Amino acid sequence: MKFYCTTIIAILLFSSCLKQSIPDAMLGKHGGGTATLSYEFNGEAVNISVPDADNQMPGNYKLACTKSGFYYLEAIGGGEFAFTFFTDSLTVGNYKYTSGDIFVTDYNNHPSFVHYPGDNINFNITSYSNGHISGNFSGVLTPLITPGTPDIYGTQGSVLITNGSFENVPVFY
Repeated sequence: MKFYCTTIIAILLFSSCLKQSIPDAMLGKHGGGTATLSYEFNGEAVNISVPDADNQMPGNYKLACTKSGFYYLEAIGGGEFAFTFFTDSLTVGNYKYTSGDIFVTDYNNHPSFVHYPGDNINFNITSYSNGHISGNFSGVLTPLITPGTPDIYGTQGSVLITNGSFENVPVFY
């Protein structure tokens, strides 16, 4: 009996010295790297960074790409950003959309869309490995001035998205 008590105390003592929690070790979880997304909205810098991005709360992602029949890249904070990859298998390559009312960003309460001819959003995935994507993007968008029926849009192509990049963004299935 004394042997068992000593063994249990030793296990508890040594397990508390682990750098990784026991539940995380049992589930094989490790701290995720930092995911970033940055771009310029008509010359104003927007930066979103999420530390430990692999361990975000499901359904409450701050920066992630999720699969739901298509892939949806979403960033929240400092300048909400959304991009839908209309594909059932995300791969390295270029994704460009030039038509349809596609919401892209809401920066300082200025929602902007691919709306008019000439508007576009161009995404380039340069890396997709270990469940993370990285790449760059740019676009020419039109601001939504007054939502409603009908929506009232601003000057065609007056929103420029430049120097866009995203790094280490986790893809959740």
